[in-house]
Amino acid sequence: MTATTADRAPARLIHRTELRRLAQRLPPMGAQPALDGIRAVSVALVILYHAGFARVHGGFFGVEVFFVVSGYLITSLLWEERSRNGRVSLRHFWLRRARRLLPALFVVLAASTAWAVWFADEHLELLRRDLLPALLYVGNWGQIFGSVPYFSPADPVLRHVWSLAVEEQWYLVWPLLFIGLMRLTRSHARVMAALLAGAAVSIAAWSAFAASSTRETITFAGRHPDRFNFLYLNTFTRSSGLLLGAALALVWRPWSRRRMDDEPSMRARRDGVIADVVGITAVAGIVVIAITRGATILADASLYQRWLPMVTVLSAIAVATSVHPQARSMRLVFGNRAIVAIGQRSYGLYLWHWPVFVFAGVRSDHSRFLPAMLLTCGLSELCYRLIETPVRRGAIGRWWAQSSARRHARRRIVAGACACALGVVGLLGARVVAFEPTDPALDERDVAFDPLAAAPELPAASAAGTSTPSASDDAPGSSTAAPAISAVPGGVATTVVATAESTTTLPTLPRPLVIVGDSMAHALAINLPSGIDDTFTIADGSLDGCGIWDAGSVVSRLSTFRRSFSDCAGWQDKWARSVTRSGAQLALVVIGAWDVFDVRVGDTLVPFGSAQSDDLFRQHLQSGIDAVVAAGAHVALLEVACMRPVDVKGAGVPALPERGDDARVAHVNELLRAVAAANPDTVTFVPGPTAWCGDPTIATNLGYRWDGVHVYKPGAKLIFETIAASLLSIPL
Repeated sequence: MTATTADRAPARLIHRTELRRLAQRLPPMGAQPALDGIRAVSVALVILYHAGFARVHGGFFGVEVFFVVSGYLITSLLWEERSRNGRVSLRHFWLRRARRLLPALFVVLAASTAWAVWFADEHLELLRRDLLPALLYVGNWGQIFGSVPYFSPADPVLRHVWSLAVEEQWYLVWPLLFIGLMRLTRSHARVMAALLAGAAVSIAAWSAFAASSTRETITFAGRHPDRFNFLYLNTFTRSSGLLLGAALALVWRPWSRRRMDDEPSMRARRDGVIADVVGITAVAGIVVIAITRGATILADASLYQRWLPMVTVLSAIAVATSVHPQARSMRLVFGNRAIVAIGQRSYGLYLWHWPVFVFAGVRSDHSRFLPAMLLTCGLSELCYRLIETPVRRGAIGRWWAQSSARRHARRRIVAGACACALGVVGLLGARVVAFEPTDPALDERDVAFDPLAAAPELPAASAAGTSTPSASDDAPGSSTAAPAISAVPGGVATTVVATAESTTTLPTLPRPLVIVGDSMAHALAINLPSGIDDTFTIADGSLDGCGIWDAGSVVSRLSTFRRSFSDCAGWQDKWARSVTRSGAQLALVVIGAWDVFDVRVGDTLVPFGSAQSDDLFRQHLQSGIDAVVAAGAHVALLEVACMRPVDVKGAGVPALPERGDDARVAHVNELLRAVAAANPDTVTFVPGPTAWCGDPTIATNLGYRWDGVHVYKPGAKLIFETIAASLLSIPL
């Protein structure tokens, strides 16, 4: 060792020792009530957003405030521990985090699962998908790579755990990075802060760049998740707020400034006034953005290019001013006892409110908000007092350390209670795993198809195996048709199409048919009336949630609704494959549920009925037609029915006003007719029942369409008896 090196080693030791002594003399961070007040504002914004109130559709920005606060608090605690003790105890840090987070989460998961199993089994299918990722704190990645993205119409009970997953992943990784950066920078706080701030800016810049892409998906780990779903949920892009909060904690610890005077100096009072003005302005700015930015911004590049970075910076300003000792107004307002109490319970409120809202149906009926909120507060308070606080204060450790005589007796009691709890949880888990989802559109009733109803004016024998419908199964509103379906001895069925000019014999029945399209196609395919298999062999080639769009997202007058079409990419190939698999000669296209909306494609809003919208519709539909024709089938475009949507249990999609707009439906049908006219050799437009638009007793009857959009068996019977003749008259 050289003399220079030998001299430096003791110097470094002396320097570290002095720093440690100084840190021990400086006051610790301690309680910062105003930070709890900032948390209270954040959780209030999130709760109002999740309730679906029209004026707080940007309340999701409250999550970003949480991230900045968490980054600041955790890094401040790590820095103080490192300065005071010369090291960071990872074991104690992770144990503290586990005590704080895990008990309440486990209780919410168990309670939500129990309620779903016993009282709301329509939620079990999505709960089964989300439960394990939630337990493992990877719920955000489960939603990124799962079949139901964050922006889907459904409301999974555990959708909100994505943000908890991001924070928990931060808690696992950040202490290790903190220790590494301390060694790399030799404990220079400003250097570390500069590195972290640079990382936060770089991540925000990359997110803005990725959001500006024209592609709907993004490539990650060999998968292709929706671009905005990925940017909004993944740990890397959402870590910019956590990193900025951490950078702030390294250079902004105003409580540690020691002054000789008991009274603050004139400069300190002036700094306090400035901090008050800046801090209150920052909080007000966050609230204004949350009020003025709609929910549709979630699938908009501007969120990542402007609004999210802006809220991140405003959150950092709000945090910095709330801990300033002389910011009296900030500390008075946000340090108010009632607001602080809400902030201290913000974790529980966040955990409980969403499952309660989902089970209570708050988003579809705002009159339920107040009782649901009261229930949320009650559950959160019970959990806070009976579980969160005792566990956080070491109740488990104290119980474990009790005297031997009492210990064994209590351990037996607790062991029995734990065994019972595990048994209940095991039964619930088994029920969730074994759950077989039921399709809400599936009708179990037996409704018979009558081929004579399609051509009442022509005499014909009934097809083999077909019964005469009862009065309750009549199909009023059916369009009249000319063909008669007959059966001859020996079981060879033929169809005779009679007109004034000619008589044409069509191919042998049953005719192979595949139904393609959206969820309306699915409902029609699974609710076939009995006896129809003598006329058609029908296969289901539908894609729920997918009409003819493969990019963009829905823009509805119901602004709380979100639906991205990124998971519909390649629908044309799927239509073609369904034709090939089924061997169908005819493909019945049933669409319309997703084709009556304005659509946002990239940064461009495409209004329904505009020339651009019409051109895109025709182009997309033509691509599907070309794929089906190439697979060997003729295309029949079914007239879109007038819809009468209602909110019903298990629907997943609320009653969207655009679907009930008959003018929009009529315009879609005009486009379908135009496309059919442009392809006379390969495409036929098939008129549907007139009752959907003209007979309220049919159109609004939930026995025909369970949600006013998707058919039950009587509705399927009505459709098939109306269109059978048209389908059979198509020459193939």
